[in-house]
Amino acid sequence: MMENAKMQKFHADDIIIKEGGRYDEMYKIVSGSVAVYIRYGEKEEHLIGIYSKSKCFGETNVLSGQPSIYTAVAYDEVLLMRITKESLEEFIRNNPRNAIDIMQNMVHTNMLMQKNIDLLLDDLYEKQDLNKKRTEDMKEKIKRYSMGGLGILR
Repeated sequence: MMENAKMQKFHADDIIIKEGGRYDEMYKIVSGSVAVYIRYGEKEEHLIGIYSKSKCFGETNVLSGQPSIYTAVAYDEVLLMRITKESLEEFIRNNPRNAIDIMQNMVHTNMLMQKNIDLLLDDLYEKQDLNKKRTEDMKEKIKRYSMGGLGILR
């Protein structure tokens, strides 16, 4: 345990990290469990996983400085160790096993994001094909209408 580690308690259903939010910390679960979602509370909500004691989450916040790519919600009563960018090196030195967890989480999240991108691209291409077909059908109808209309005028 780090000397300057800050412990935080959360109750079931408390949002710890919100997708799209900016955070300068990550967490290690001391007790309890945390559910991690993409599009939490939306129709397309997707549960990435439930993390329990000793697991870390939120590492992309600390390592990239980018907005969070998921929402983390307390699954039950949870006690977390808060790790900031400034304390990350000391944390890894004192918890080398967690360095591997952090890398595995990032690989897992990266693979999930790639799957989501592939599904979105498939959906986009499907819609493009459908729109292309609709456009072709409309062009045909316009041609037929304009040719029929010209015949009436003559």
